[in-house]
Amino acid sequence: MTSPAGYIGTTPTALIGRSRDLERLAAVTAAPEAGLVTVTGPAGVGKSRMVMEFFRHQESRPGRTVEVFDFGQVTDTSVAGLMLRQLREQCYEGSPRVRKALERVGAGKHTLLFDHYEDVADDLAPLVAELRRRCPQVRIVSVGTARLGLYGERVVRLGPLPVADAAEDDDPAAVARVPAVELFVQCARAVRPEFTLTAANARHVLALCRRVGGLPLAVELAAAQVKLAEPDLILERFEQGACDLRRFDHHPYSRHASVSDMVSWVFARLRADERRQLTHLAVFEGQFTMRAAVGVVDGFGGSTFRTMEQLIDKSALIADERHDGELRLSIPSAVRLAAAGALARLPVHAALRQAHAEYFRTVADARATGGRPGPGPETRADLLAAFGHWREAGDGRAMAVIAHALRGQSAGAAQARQCLRLAEEVLRAGVDDPRLHARTLEAAGASALLLASASARGHLDRARDAYRALHDRDGAVRCLGLLGDEAYAAGDLDRARRRFEEGLAVPADPAADGAAAERRRLTRRLAAVLRDAGSLTRAGERALAALESDLGRDDAAGAPLARYVLATVRWLEHDSAQARALFADAARQIGALPDAPERPECLELLASTVWKWRRVTDWRLLTSVLGLAEHLRRRTGPPRPRPLTALVTPVLAAASQELGSDEYARAWRSGAGLAWEAALRLIPGDDPAPAVVPEVPAEVADLLTKRELEVALLVAEGLTNRVIARELGIAEWTVVNHLRKVMRKLDCQSRVQVTRRLSAS
Repeated sequence: MTSPAGYIGTTPTALIGRSRDLERLAAVTAAPEAGLVTVTGPAGVGKSRMVMEFFRHQESRPGRTVEVFDFGQVTDTSVAGLMLRQLREQCYEGSPRVRKALERVGAGKHTLLFDHYEDVADDLAPLVAELRRRCPQVRIVSVGTARLGLYGERVVRLGPLPVADAAEDDDPAAVARVPAVELFVQCARAVRPEFTLTAANARHVLALCRRVGGLPLAVELAAAQVKLAEPDLILERFEQGACDLRRFDHHPYSRHASVSDMVSWVFARLRADERRQLTHLAVFEGQFTMRAAVGVVDGFGGSTFRTMEQLIDKSALIADERHDGELRLSIPSAVRLAAAGALARLPVHAALRQAHAEYFRTVADARATGGRPGPGPETRADLLAAFGHWREAGDGRAMAVIAHALRGQSAGAAQARQCLRLAEEVLRAGVDDPRLHARTLEAAGASALLLASASARGHLDRARDAYRALHDRDGAVRCLGLLGDEAYAAGDLDRARRRFEEGLAVPADPAADGAAAERRRLTRRLAAVLRDAGSLTRAGERALAALESDLGRDDAAGAPLARYVLATVRWLEHDSAQARALFADAARQIGALPDAPERPECLELLASTVWKWRRVTDWRLLTSVLGLAEHLRRRTGPPRPRPLTALVTPVLAAASQELGSDEYARAWRSGAGLAWEAALRLIPGDDPAPAVVPEVPAEVADLLTKRELEVALLVAEGLTNRVIARELGIAEWTVVNHLRKVMRKLDCQSRVQVTRRLSAS
């Protein structure tokens, strides 16, 4: 038995990335019926470390005692198993010594903790069952890679630490907040105190953490290598298979001295059928569903499903339930690499790889043909592996289908570069299907546009021509929209306007809802281009038309975007309370759309307009807002277009002069962590001058009551019903009733028509 002080009395390092797991464990153990709780997870995931931290905090509670039995310290497990069997027999027979011990532990709030019990699980489980029967008030916590399998056992599963999304590769501040990277830095500083995460090494550290799958043991061992080498060299050696991560010192709560020893330990505890199944499943590079496993691996039957369940129970498979309720499985990274190496030497490898590639081509093709939803980002690694197979097979069509599916997952510069490379590789290989060829050109152009690459325009021009040759109007409109975006990014507002207008002039297919959505997007983009070109009246008309169309379609994302464009137009026209209220309302709505590319633009226009109106009261906040905009652009792309760069550059120069270089740099860096609502505090709250009441035609004024006229004028400003209600101090439903009367009296069918009637001479 290990003393509680020896097990939980010290914490050699801070526990990172486990706050939610600690909360889950606390919630489970607090339940009155939770007499047996098992903390399980893959080898090297840090189960003992987390339980140590949990009981270190629990230890201070009065009346609670913990007795720890750590079987990891046992040198001969056969002797330990014999002792457990004898103890159970003595419990059953009512031995006076054992009875006295049970009376002692059963007298108060007592916890028995069994750690590293895997080698004695068959002997420990019956003893635990007997202890629970005789001392139901005693809480038992077991820690290991496998469940005990007893009735009423509550399980808390730990997974590897998160390693973040690929979109964060180019953002050192975001990389530093990744839990696996935090652990790496902490452990690296233990052997090299001066180690810091820099812009140069951040991506290598993140790649290392991904390479080991976020497994804490492997992250710690990789970090220990910085004593002699930089992260890029460690990564290079690891990828070449020349680096077996190993420790040479004694660890207080881990039985494994190296990653290879840990992997051997895992395989040694699997039955032959479990090892075979796990080896076959190693054909998957990332997470997979049971549907995928059945589609790729032959011979799935009742016994195979039971084997899969046992692999999950032994933590050789990690089960992760998605938000949609579908279970996804994965193999711990180090174990999968070893299993994949073994699979490559088996005769079945070629057939499994072919089945794997066929399955993911089918999944990708379903999205391309408008069937089932496309593959999610968790399939990216397997789609890339399938792409490699079809490249070797020389199948250009399969390569194109998979490249198109990968494009749908792109969320940042790193992934866009990869998609562009794959699409151009497909084009070089050649695609016989004309429609697929056009879509590949479009994918290449869209990816190049995200990267501000000069090749974007050429790819998109050819894609548009290819769609026209196929008489595919929707494809041609999409390409015209992307060409307009390319021209806008390059600062050619006149060419951007022509491209958007050309796309809107193409006859629409009324049966294609996707085509209608693209035309609404083109209308919004045209309004933004007209706004930046100084044609505010025309921009306002287009924005109002877009808003009316989006509201008519009940477009949850389109309406806020159109309202945002209209808000920017109104504010650029004049600095008024109504314009600021409209902008604030639209900005809050757009802030709730995390994938909207207009989010950084919103912040940049906010900062530049406040500066233009000489309304800056907090230069530090203004700088942080622009820092947040830059952070969002780095994560999702594309780079800042030239028209916005022309607006932002003088603002940044003024901020640097006002704050000084050091304070300016601190404010800029703090932008990455700035909350959206905090950024909107930059909007001025006071009214610098009395609002100018616009003139309205006499016949309109005669038809409307005073309140109806007030509502109509605010509608013409582009304000939403909620903002109008706030401005006039009335209920929102009252605004709706007034607006209905206005439309009836003026014979209007929409807010756009109301605006035109009020402005008619």
